[in-house]
Amino acid sequence: MKKDYGYPSYELICQAASGEEIALIEILKFYESYISKLCLRPFYHENGTVSMIVDEEWKGDIHTAILKAILKFDIRIK
Repeated sequence: MKKDYGYPSYELICQAASGEEIALIEILKFYESYISKLCLRPFYHENGTVSMIVDEEWKGDIHTAILKAILKFDIRIK
């Protein structure tokens, strides 16, 4: 059974699309765990063990892409 995490509110999306900094931060917080999961990569220790770490460079690239996409977003009301 899938867990329903909901979505950001319409008002938050409108505020973020208009460029409000706090709303943009809230959107990034909402998707933080998903973004971190996408950025996992293996890290090989000197002793031969492997662990998964979050690649902060990838994460920054994804944050930048999301922010650019949000700011281009045009909300049309019918």
